[in-house]
Amino acid sequence: MKTKSALSYFGSDSQVAERLAAKLAECNHVTIPFVGGASILPFIAARAIVCNDLNTDAITFYRVMSGELGLKARGALITRCRRTLSHPEELRLALTILDLDDAPPHAVAWAYWALCWLGRKGKGGTNDGVRQPSVRWSGRGGTNASRIKTAANDLRAWTRHFERCEWVSLDFNDVLAKVKDEPTSGIYCDPPWFEVGKRYVHRFEDTDHVRLRESLDRFRYARVLVRYGDHPVIRRLYAGWKIEEGESRTQAGTAAGELWITRQP
Repeated sequence: MKTKSALSYFGSDSQVAERLAAKLAECNHVTIPFVGGASILPFIAARAIVCNDLNTDAITFYRVMSGELGLKARGALITRCRRTLSHPEELRLALTILDLDDAPPHAVAWAYWALCWLGRKGKGGTNDGVRQPSVRWSGRGGTNASRIKTAANDLRAWTRHFERCEWVSLDFNDVLAKVKDEPTSGIYCDPPWFEVGKRYVHRFEDTDHVRLRESLDRFRYARVLVRYGDHPVIRRLYAGWKIEEGESRTQAGTAAGELWITRQP
């Protein structure tokens, strides 16, 4: 696949997904409380995966793509995505559908996919309003039209990863409370980062970072992996855990420090 995520999502772990997934290689069950753009799925080897996100539009997209809501709905979604143009009318239609209370799931799934890909790269899941499709005014890099075409053409390949998963939309605390604390269990948390996480549709407040740390504290046998942007507050919050310094790149190409925090049995 040419695309590193099925949805162009804010704060994506696509650049480091393979290295992070390797830390959960021995787990046969993995829970992902903040699935976001799902970049890590192709690298997770577990035979059972539970994916959660409070963003119900994103979860609807994944459920349709997994075939959970029927193969006919999935086929209609992929066909519609392949016919999508980088044009303001497509964006207006997508926003109209997302405002409806009774739109069918495959229509909601297309509308959210279009919203993520028509705007600026990596804005999915945030409160950054998309008013016009992204337009490139120079010869550097690809065009938005080619980008969304590539994303649509990759969807069929993504289905095999989504079919492996079970999809839920709950508060992360409720999800983690259900996970069995066993040596074969793995938990991958890529929550909204400290401070910048307030840009998400479902804001992550300072108290939520504390709640997450408290929820993870009960695990003694399961493998726990948490990805965060490097911040003093996070270092203090996870004092006593193993903290590895990683690095990714922003859209502007500048280095961004990360913390890969683990507790292993």
